[in-house]
Amino acid sequence: GISETERSPLLEWLPTLCFYNVKGLEQIERDNSFHNVAEAAFTLKLIQSLIASGIVGSMIGVITLYKSQMYKLCHLLSATDFDHPDIKAVQVSTVDAFQGAEKEIIILSCVRTRQVGFIDSEKRMNVALTRGRRHLLIVGNLACLRKNRLWGRVIQHCEGREDGLQHASQYESQLNHLLKDYFEKQAEEKQKKKNEKDKSKDKSHSQK
Repeated sequence: GISETERSPLLEWLPTLCFYNVKGLEQIERDNSFHNVAEAAFTLKLIQSLIASGIVGSMIGVITLYKSQMYKLCHLLSATDFDHPDIKAVQVSTVDAFQGAEKEIIILSCVRTRQVGFIDSEKRMNVALTRGRRHLLIVGNLACLRKNRLWGRVIQHCEGREDGLQHASQYESQLNHLLKDYFEKQAEEKQKKKNEKDKSKDKSHSQK
């Protein structure tokens, strides 16, 4: 076994276990796979905030139970204007592909909002919930998942912990604030580098 001190939280503001309630809508693709745009957008913001806080991209894994959601997330990550090489190192895959693998931080996107579907498979859930070494962040629809026996117990467990249940709509302002600071610092550093470059250009001109 591993003691709690060996796996301390990576960030002060990040709960070790949390259920983020996202009020989105499941949508079905032609191949009968589901995706959820609101959950994908919140997951992206969560990833950006982690990287902005200094987390290495390869420490983050995103698990979803639907291929369609996996493609949606991969597209968002590749299309984002978040200029950081680490965002490409985040692993996004289905539960089956994650079997046997672990990451320091796991974000689990549940997708469904009308009914639970096959995401209540005990084996799949067991794999999904046990891949995170230090943080497990579940993104899902509280009203829908709570009706299910298994998920109801998971949510109850989250509620029993400090900051274990958050509403994405309220939590997002904290993430926005964090990202705003990060982008401002980036802009300042770019400007600083530009000024230094200009100075050295002027210097070489004057020497000539």
